[in-house]
Amino acid sequence: MAKTKTRTPRAERREARKAVAEAKRADKQARKLAKTLSLEAREKFQAKTAGAHDGIRAARDEVRVRPARAKRMARKAAAQLERASIVATSSGDARRRALAETDAKKRAKTIKQRNAQAKQANKMVKHIALHTVVTSVTTPTDKEHVEHRVKQARQRASKVV
Repeated sequence: MAKTKTRTPRAERREARKAVAEAKRADKQARKLAKTLSLEAREKFQAKTAGAHDGIRAARDEVRVRPARAKRMARKAAAQLERASIVATSSGDARRRALAETDAKKRAKTIKQRNAQAKQANKMVKHIALHTVVTSVTTPTDKEHVEHRVKQARQRASKVV
């Protein structure tokens, strides 16, 4: 029987690797989310998630030596990323929050959904701003409106006569 490199069973290392992979996915989604935020919000978000990035790296290094610790560190980092995304996007609906707390696989997905929500909100703001500018330019002032009515009244009067 061949001797393994460490005393921990292969299944524990496999679970730890899966937890680290999920944390990396959450990290990737968090980085995408950071790109969509305003400069001030991005700085706050990155400050909150810096520890999680370090935690993921440390968990990756611990997988072979102490897989249970690596798994715990990876899940903690993913949860930290998710909590930061909730604060950054102001969208913490209870159902998704509960799902993410119970299932580590959902964390990256919920961060991705929040990213989409943030993008949609930014699109709506830009659309409303553009619509407001166009409306203010094309809508006649009261003076122009009165002049137009006077002109129409003159044209009607000239047709009658």
